[in-house]
Amino acid sequence: MLRAASIGMGWWSDELADAAQGKSDAIRIVTCFTQSAEKRAAFAEKYGTAQHDSYEAVLADDGVDAVILTTPHSTHAEQVIAAAAAGKHVFCEKPFTLTRASAQAAVDACAKAGVVLAIGQNRRWHSATRELKRRVEGGDFGTLLHAEANFSVPSALSYPPELWRSNRVESPAGSITGLGIHMIDALVYLLGPIARVAAQAHRRAVPVDIDDTTSALFEFESGASGYLGTMFACPHTSYINVYGTGGNAFGQIDNSQLILQSADGVRREEPIQPNDTLRLELDEFAAACAGEAQYTVTTEEAVHGIAVMEALVEAAAAGQWVEVAGGGEA
Repeated sequence: MLRAASIGMGWWSDELADAAQGKSDAIRIVTCFTQSAEKRAAFAEKYGTAQHDSYEAVLADDGVDAVILTTPHSTHAEQVIAAAAAGKHVFCEKPFTLTRASAQAAVDACAKAGVVLAIGQNRRWHSATRELKRRVEGGDFGTLLHAEANFSVPSALSYPPELWRSNRVESPAGSITGLGIHMIDALVYLLGPIARVAAQAHRRAVPVDIDDTTSALFEFESGASGYLGTMFACPHTSYINVYGTGGNAFGQIDNSQLILQSADGVRREEPIQPNDTLRLELDEFAAACAGEAQYTVTTEEAVHGIAVMEALVEAAAAGQWVEVAGGGEA
């Protein structure tokens, strides 16, 4: 049983704890830390954990094997590097970091320490995404031509100014860090590395000073093209569509629905069984820490995803195509 510490007591820490605590035979949250004594006490009571009064105390605890980071994006690299130095495995929520350089530094620290680094790109575990991956690898779509994705929610319409997400440092290009990074990762998972990006980002409706409407065009290393849309101010939307010479697919990811269109234009729905993506990713993380599995998101892909996000932010500011740093190493 992997003994983990939950770091950062926001709503997502509870989502992960709800998925695993008392349900998984592979991982258990044994303690927690956040700067708010009230929040960590509430978490400890709710999930039956101990609590620590500093991150350093967590890392010094021999009863902790791993940390689960649900902290502000800008703190991830430093926290990952500190955990690696303490010999703790790391599960880090997305986005991994905000720059490719800091992502690579964190990856290098974990590799040097011999600890597992896992990034919580949970949409890779969705049944619809997995079925799309199986069909891409099986050649069902022939030559891949294009893919498009959208992940949007209305949450920023009610963001208070004091929320850590309500600023352009933590939320560059608006919802890219909170939402779009999911679909960047999914598109890389399905179509491979991205070579260059064009993008635009605007503030249209939210009360805080971040962009709420972002779109991007991608050119993949394979020559395929892609599109990403993500909004922080509209009803929930989550889809990935794939187009090829042999057929098309239309996936409603969060609803576990997949429509397949053959080359002759006939459409049919593929039965998809919903699954618990958070439980699956945490169990796989624990298995990787035990040396029993390879975590689905490789560290090369994790760094590449941040390089794509960084290029997208730059492209939106510059109004021109930007090459993705690293040459598509994913």
